[in-house]
Amino acid sequence: MRGMAIGWVLLGVAPACSDAPELYAGMPAHVERRHLALEGAPNFRDLGGYATEDGRSVKWGLLFRSDNLHHLSDADLERFGELGIRLVCDFRGPEERAEEPDRLPAVNPPEVAELEVWDESFSAGSLREKIQSGDIEDMDLAGLLVRGNRLFAIRFADRYAAMFARITQPENLPALVHCTAGKDRAGFASALILRSLGVPLETIYDDFLLTNHYTAEKIERTILRARIFSLFRIDGEQLRPVLGVERRYLEAAFDAIDQEYQSFDRYRREALGLDDAQLRDFRTLALDGSPPGGGRLPGPAP
Repeated sequence: MRGMAIGWVLLGVAPACSDAPELYAGMPAHVERRHLALEGAPNFRDLGGYATEDGRSVKWGLLFRSDNLHHLSDADLERFGELGIRLVCDFRGPEERAEEPDRLPAVNPPEVAELEVWDESFSAGSLREKIQSGDIEDMDLAGLLVRGNRLFAIRFADRYAAMFARITQPENLPALVHCTAGKDRAGFASALILRSLGVPLETIYDDFLLTNHYTAEKIERTILRARIFSLFRIDGEQLRPVLGVERRYLEAAFDAIDQEYQSFDRYRREALGLDDAQLRDFRTLALDGSPPGGGRLPGPAP
């Protein structure tokens, strides 16, 4: 859990977004379409357009994921307002929210649900000191995020259940899920949403890994700043695993679900509180196209 807020928040790096054409060069068309390219939130993106296993697709402009909203520019706020977002699910802890409160439109602001996924033993100050001193040799940063994702799935399942209780209601849509970097807690939230909607796992992993693409410039600046802060005692490559994402982080969450609940459907019903009827309604709400076979779902897992 300690790793989920290491990095940008600890180093005080203000985000900057590059919308240069090369950001999308050689990438599938959806990579540019889903990216909001906000100056103050480079990892802000639309979850729409993904195909589901039953031949439908996630609606555009309905479900969004992002990083910190504290640095939104006036132009960003105007764009945010145009999206018509009615609900923001904020997974940050109290320390993060106090340091960098969200900046939201003053006119018709969205409702904010504070769904804290946070370990009180985490201390930003002590970690910042370690980074600045270069004393991170004994820190397994990638391992922290592997363990953190397992905790997201099991220990904090009630927070994600609270998210589903809100985003499955039409009056709360469009909705946004976010945390500090928009990659770990919000990344798991996005993966749960897409998997519940029937998006294939490989597509979900691809969406998870897009963080590394959209925030590549920011990651490099953060590594440079960390090296300067530590008077070049730190190897910047040691920070890279926690500044971006790796497939194994999300795999760890889904592995924990399989170990604890034997199947994702059982986890969805029992931990997330989303029964089959509610799921059918959510899919009708969030997907384009007609469900095959009347939209029947598999029976309850043993």
